[in-house]
Amino acid sequence: MNNLTKQMLITGFLLLALAACARTAVVTDTERIVAKAAAQIAGFDLPPGYEPAFGLHALGYTVVAYDPGDDRSHLYLIQSADAADGAALESALQRRLPGSRDAKDRMTVIEQRPFTLHDQPVTLVISAGTNGAGEEIQQLTTVFPGRGGPVLLVLLEPAGRWNQATVDTFLTSIH
Repeated sequence: MNNLTKQMLITGFLLLALAACARTAVVTDTERIVAKAAAQIAGFDLPPGYEPAFGLHALGYTVVAYDPGDDRSHLYLIQSADAADGAALESALQRRLPGSRDAKDRMTVIEQRPFTLHDQPVTLVISAGTNGAGEEIQQLTTVFPGRGGPVLLVLLEPAGRWNQATVDTFLTSIH
């Protein structure tokens, strides 16, 4: 599978994830479903206020999502069973240099920094921009080795809610 196909699959899963957010009220045992899926990805302590939104397994991917109920903050962990996806995702993140801008999602990379996550060196990509409502937002993305394959982690919050110490505490809790 080429990089474009992999990126399209991941984008498709994110869209599926967003659509599933609207239907989570139908699931009566969301916490159990998300906990079971998350256990296949990694252990971690959620940032304060975050609650399970949904979890799913499909086409070799495991996806879990959390949010604090404000409809603007989201935490996603997307694990692929294909080890090659990790290299492709890491390569894509490495190309996002500070100052680079993605017009599609209205985000500008403000920092790339090394970090140790799940006992492995990773690169954190921190971006800032605006959401569809014009609100200032910040986003952290990284790739790390999970329990069942490479994991893409995406944390998105309004800039006013972003607390780097809280983000770092969450990241260091991943095991």
